[in-house]
Amino acid sequence: MAPTSPLFVTLYGIAALVALLYFRPRRQSHVNSFPPGPKSPSMPMLDAWIQYEQWGREYGELVYIREHNMLILNHAHVAIDLLEKCARLYLDRAMTQVMKLSGFNEVLSLEVNILACPLTKAINTRINGGETGGFSSKIFRQSSSHRFYPAQYNKISQYLHSLITVPEEFMQHTMLLSQGLIYSALYGLDVSSEDLLYKKAIEAIAMLGRAVLESYPALERYPWLRFTPSWFPGCGFHEIANKFRQNMADLGTIPFDIAVNNLKTGTGTSLIAELALESEGNPLDIKNIKAMGAVSLLAGADTTMSSISAFLLTMVQHPDVQLKARAEIDRVIGRGRLPKFEDRRSLPYVESVYRELMVTIFLKVVTTFGPLFGVGLNMLSFRMCDCPQYLVRAMSRDPNVYSEPNTFMPERFLDSPDGPFTSINDILAFGFGRRVCVGRYMADNTVWLAIASVLATLDLQKAKDNEGNEVDLPGEYTRTFFRHPKPYQSSITPRDQQARDLIKLATAMVD
Repeated sequence: MAPTSPLFVTLYGIAALVALLYFRPRRQSHVNSFPPGPKSPSMPMLDAWIQYEQWGREYGELVYIREHNMLILNHAHVAIDLLEKCARLYLDRAMTQVMKLSGFNEVLSLEVNILACPLTKAINTRINGGETGGFSSKIFRQSSSHRFYPAQYNKISQYLHSLITVPEEFMQHTMLLSQGLIYSALYGLDVSSEDLLYKKAIEAIAMLGRAVLESYPALERYPWLRFTPSWFPGCGFHEIANKFRQNMADLGTIPFDIAVNNLKTGTGTSLIAELALESEGNPLDIKNIKAMGAVSLLAGADTTMSSISAFLLTMVQHPDVQLKARAEIDRVIGRGRLPKFEDRRSLPYVESVYRELMVTIFLKVVTTFGPLFGVGLNMLSFRMCDCPQYLVRAMSRDPNVYSEPNTFMPERFLDSPDGPFTSINDILAFGFGRRVCVGRYMADNTVWLAIASVLATLDLQKAKDNEGNEVDLPGEYTRTFFRHPKPYQSSITPRDQQARDLIKLATAMVD
């Protein structure tokens, strides 16, 4: 290659720029203005919470990683003080380079500074009376929860039927429940695992994980790489991010168009179509409604699916809890119908199982990739901090709050002075402050109803081999970007013929 060739000059220029950026003087800050933390640490990649918890034990409730401008919140009361009591100061969300490439910076609900954004203020004033959250808040607010009840009853009935029909595919059924419920509740659409819309959502989830894992740490350390072509060595994340962006655009547009057409032709109505009708003639609102729907599909896929799949595994591991919860349901409701939302406050032990699940789920089912997303996707600003993270796993393991935190023990809620029926804001998994999970009321109801319905009708046990011996249950979780139980064998059967008939009747009423 000639020293003066265009390619040589280009490569030489890139190398010089990399060296300049790497060896540039670091911005000095007032060290004493920040909490303590490790000096020049090697940041963990997978299972990052292990290192984060160690730093918490060493440095305290607030750990500041100066080199990465990251603040780690290890205790709930600290998160509440900063993210709720001082919400306006600590509201900003970190926007990583791969998130920008993937189009997240164009989604209103993921706006970096959501209160300072003029568009946010205008939308909140027009549709929500000033309440933060835009269209998401309008749809998912607590007072609107009852609008999801029909879809939740129907989809969970179908879920029970799938579990007794093809029990070995319980993980696929759980993902379909998560996705199908969003499509049904928001768009009025009934999707199957063979539908293009369902497959696009699953692909988008997988591509997001790949884009993050393949771009770190190079893209975050050298942001200018986002302007390089995808063929440049190590920049394959461009292609993945572009595919993810297209999938998200399709997930926003295709079901939206179908729902609007159904409303116009009198085929059916839906929440999304009603919002579109109210916003007709306002292209910006239409764009944000589409984005809200697509993000809802992505968010529900991981949270609801993870919670319910973790519940199934936990019940196989704890048959005593399963029997005790089932006995309460039989005593209060009987055997003639499935549980309903109005039964909830009459089932304190079932509620305790749910609350305990929402604590222990962050001991196992959390985003595994630490440096960017790590342990709580509700990443807020700490003044000059770029990437604060609240460590829900550490909060859930605090022995001063949860005795024997590694033991699944619903009795801790049942026997507590306040009982299990406390505010939904006490469930740490839903986040804190202005960035709390907008869909928490829908998610809370969905997971509770799935738990109660499974306990009322199904028997979850360890699988047995041909000689009648129980098959070992490792109970391990994946170490991919989104964590789920690894494939395992179990026995899922109706409790008896009466339970089977009840599931068939409920499914027939849906059809």
